[in-house]
Amino acid sequence: MEELQKNITKTLLYYDIFSHPLKTDEIFSFLPRNSIAKKDVENFLRETAENENAPFAEKDGYYYIKPAQENVKRRIEKENYSQKMWKQAALVTHLIKRFPFVRAVFVTGSLSKNSSDHTSDLDFMLITAKNRLWISRSMLMLFKKIFFLNSYKFFCINYYITEDNLVITERNIFTATEIATIKAAYNTELLNEFIKQNDWVKEYFPNYILCDPMLHTSGCKVNNRKSKIQRLIEFFMPGKFAAAIDRKLMCMTRKHWKKKYPKLPDSERNHMFKSTETVSKTHPGNMQKKILSMYSQKLQEFNLESGN
Repeated sequence: MEELQKNITKTLLYYDIFSHPLKTDEIFSFLPRNSIAKKDVENFLRETAENENAPFAEKDGYYYIKPAQENVKRRIEKENYSQKMWKQAALVTHLIKRFPFVRAVFVTGSLSKNSSDHTSDLDFMLITAKNRLWISRSMLMLFKKIFFLNSYKFFCINYYITEDNLVITERNIFTATEIATIKAAYNTELLNEFIKQNDWVKEYFPNYILCDPMLHTSGCKVNNRKSKIQRLIEFFMPGKFAAAIDRKLMCMTRKHWKKKYPKLPDSERNHMFKSTETVSKTHPGNMQKKILSMYSQKLQEFNLESGN
């Protein structure tokens, strides 16, 4: 049982970075080892949380790393606030899905975990048609600059991939968590395919169930109906012509990032602003690196081996 306590603590420590206590089902789904039944985990959590020497405790059905009991109240407040954000996400998705070559809209970040507050952005990940990613991205970015005054608050699309390239190559607890908690705002079928093709997530969370409706149902009704406006616009953008424009836009974006961040090593810049025919990733703060570093530090503080 000592090993189980270590694994539960590791799970809670990762979410402690975000001041986000977990429910029993969530702890079980995101345990790094699969060595015990769910019912036994539930019993162990209840018994251990009452032990004053345990590293975690329970309040109102949420488990947290001591002594941060106030995080339970914060999570409940964030869950309530997230319901408003889901309504906003549905409205924005209603716009995004009409842009040319958008095939799916997913919600990521804090809202995907029902952990949004007034400081949170609406984070989206898009799947586009093959050889059309950069056309979609450029039109959406132009729309954001004109109608949202370039604000990221309700229109933060920082990850694009094409429908023929659904496998995420970066594999660590950060990317595994983001994939495991992603929610569909448009095209549930493509989300399920995305999850299936990234089944490597189970290497980090062996109890995680692929395409589990409990994990992937969003806080709003998903609209899977295709847009007639989108089909009409795409009709006037023939194959070879559109593909040539797409490549040109990709090259322009690469030059833009190199000019904007000339002092960054190529490897770091290409990681933060990945720009290929099948992927566009824009993470200027390199949040992934920061989170993994913070997690490693927490594991060291609790005398647990690194989980990166």
